[in-house]
Amino acid sequence: CPHENNDWITKLAAISPDKKLRDLVMPGSHDSASVTISNWAPFSAVGLCQNVSVNEQLQRGARYLDLRVGGNKKSTLVDDTFICHGFLKGASFPDIIEEVHEFLRYNPGEFVILEVIYQKHEMSPEQQLRALQLLSSTFDQKVTHDDLNSWFKLSDLTLGQLKKSEKNIIVLVNDRMGQFSLNGTQYDSDAVAGEFGCHHHNFMKNKWHNTANAHTLLESNESFLKRTCNNYDKFLNSQFVMTPQPPGGVCDVLALLVGAKSLRPVSLARELYGKDVLEAFVRDHAEDRWNIVLLDFLDLCPQLIRFLIGLNSPKHLKIEQASVTPKDEESTLIPGKQERSQSSGLLVPISDRTIDVTKTIQKLKRRDCCLYLLDFKRDLEISMDEGTLRLKAQFDDEEPLDLQIQFDCDTEYLLCDS
Repeated sequence: CPHENNDWITKLAAISPDKKLRDLVMPGSHDSASVTISNWAPFSAVGLCQNVSVNEQLQRGARYLDLRVGGNKKSTLVDDTFICHGFLKGASFPDIIEEVHEFLRYNPGEFVILEVIYQKHEMSPEQQLRALQLLSSTFDQKVTHDDLNSWFKLSDLTLGQLKKSEKNIIVLVNDRMGQFSLNGTQYDSDAVAGEFGCHHHNFMKNKWHNTANAHTLLESNESFLKRTCNNYDKFLNSQFVMTPQPPGGVCDVLALLVGAKSLRPVSLARELYGKDVLEAFVRDHAEDRWNIVLLDFLDLCPQLIRFLIGLNSPKHLKIEQASVTPKDEESTLIPGKQERSQSSGLLVPISDRTIDVTKTIQKLKRRDCCLYLLDFKRDLEISMDEGTLRLKAQFDDEEPLDLQIQFDCDTEYLLCDS
């Protein structure tokens, strides 16, 4: 069930209070509220980046939200502010803020990074003020300016300290949102942080990669992470987001017409979420110092989200024994015949074609707490396309697991404590 991730930080803080917030691997959602853009709006498919509500994204495990907001410069009402993506308009901004508030009301032990970006649709100064007042009044447990000057030091902040403080959200705003003048009063980033608890978004490092090529995106993220991962004073936002590119010539136009290329983010996301692309990349770079992992369409990659959350577990996964049997041999186990695994020393039932893959499986563990198999044939270095993996494993002192996993060429399998 995708909603099992609603309290993963709460659970992690209970068993690992010394874990630092900056060390967490956190799923994030790009253009989080774009799901509220009407399907009937012209070009809406180009602006849609999520399929499920903001609340459901949080339930699924996202802990960073990216909200784009605009308004009506002729209005002074916060109710006239709205979600937007470029020129496309979505739901009321106050309604989306209430979704976030509702989630935190039911999950007070979680922590959310909320970034509010004032985009194209111009707001009046009165609207900006009221939007900031709305953010301040809605989130009683937000991280304040005084907190940043005292205990909230990101490089050292632990989940235990966060739990003790009862703070569960930090609000970030961009320059345009945090700088305006009203009735002779000049608001700047410091004033907005001090009065409303909305902090400048330079609290976070990120990079927009602006590419529709999956492999370029992965390489650019890898380079970005290497340059920035040691900056522990800021959140680190790795944007795994494909950006539709306008046609650059006749060949691009033809490719769009025949469906070889697409301007729809959902089509690009499906390409990226192939198990040989982003899933394989993240698994193979699991030891890197990821922080926020920004994604489109969270509902299309539930296994990846579970893996990202699982990487935070302090529980050690011990693989005691693993063997595979081809599908056509599963019913021909030889009665009473056993062999001793070379890796574990355990006696296991075998057929004539049982293969011990214990050492191979052990090498596939990530952060000593997760096992993520994307292609059984390739990952286990076997020649069979279908069969059964028998796996004996254990997380620390928990009950031992004796698993039998039937697989074929499309099977993926994740074992983690999340």
